[in-house]
Amino acid sequence: MATTSEIQVGMAAIAARLSDQRQVMIKAKANAGSASVALAAIPNDFADVIATVTAYGTSNAYEATIKAQLTKMTAEFNALKAKADAVAAVDLNS
Repeated sequence: MATTSEIQVGMAAIAARLSDQRQVMIKAKANAGSASVALAAIPNDFADVIATVTAYGTSNAYEATIKAQLTKMTAEFNALKAKADAVAAVDLNS
């Protein structure tokens, strides 16, 4: 069983760790917000590439491969953007 002085030291240590980790989470939330903004810019920043690849057919091996890669990247983009948005929206005050 902890003594009164050990409890006081322990409680202060718990508070310090909570405070430190809250700052980590605040930074993680800010980073997620930045990631969301950077991801959101991809469709505009690479509109020409996306439009070209989207127009590709599937009879040419190169075009089919690139088109398949874009499909996979689109799925990855959608999942990552949703996760970044979710982290950025977390309420750390509740």
